[in-house]
Amino acid sequence: MTNGQAMRSGRIEGWVAALVLLLAACWATPAAAVSVSPIALYLDQTTRTGTLTLYNSGTLPEEVEIGFAFGYPVSDSAGNVSVPLFDTAAAGEPSAVEWMRAFPRRLRLEAGQRQVVRVMAQPPARLANGEYWARVLVRSRGGQPPIEQTQGAVTLQLNVETVVVAAAVYRNGPVTTAVGVQAPVAVRTPEGVRLQLDLARQGSAAYLGRIRAELLGPGGDVVAEASDEIAIYHQMRRRLVIPFTGTLGAGYRVRYTIETERPDLPPGGVLKAPNVSAIIPVS
Repeated sequence: MTNGQAMRSGRIEGWVAALVLLLAACWATPAAAVSVSPIALYLDQTTRTGTLTLYNSGTLPEEVEIGFAFGYPVSDSAGNVSVPLFDTAAAGEPSAVEWMRAFPRRLRLEAGQRQVVRVMAQPPARLANGEYWARVLVRSRGGQPPIEQTQGAVTLQLNVETVVVAAAVYRNGPVTTAVGVQAPVAVRTPEGVRLQLDLARQGSAAYLGRIRAELLGPGGDVVAEASDEIAIYHQMRRRLVIPFTGTLGAGYRVRYTIETERPDLPPGGVLKAPNVSAIIPVS
């Protein structure tokens, strides 16, 4: 990443961090954000336009602006997941940000009003086959009066702005996906059994699915279970705790299954792939 990219990326990440802090400070009087559905758009060379429905459930009008950024879920060494956003993707990343457009890009959404926004992909000619990623940023402001805070003799007036982020994916030509698992570990914790998996996407598209984990007793019966959604764009470490308060003796194991099931995503968004399953001992 160049210095210019780093500066622009830092601006977006800093802006999002400041927004999160502001909303946290105002938690006692939460802002009524504009809702957005669906949470993801999947476009391709035959369907280059998708629609988002915006709805203002508040009692005041909202000024809305639609923008785009690059980002996808990543994790740290502890398995904590975040989605850092950048206005320019690093070299080599399959970004669709530069050729995504929204119509209208700015609008006023009255209280109780719905508005359809069209998102269009305008890819360059001779685009290589593969999957390209972007995030749609729906910024809204004005739905809550400014918040005043006094610091000594200075009174600050803070305008609250909320952001809803939706995924936008463009698939060019045939794409496939799968997931590989490395270093699976299941360990006892005070809360239950923690399953840790290092996951790597295989194929040319992100792997969208879920993890199902079952705690098996010595006789093979299921004594507890848990599940979580996953989106693997490159590599990711995931941790999943199976709640269990009983005594764990010898012979307890964890059976995990990774499958391409995401009922929360629009039809056609999830690419099917074979399930990945294994049984590992609890240490």
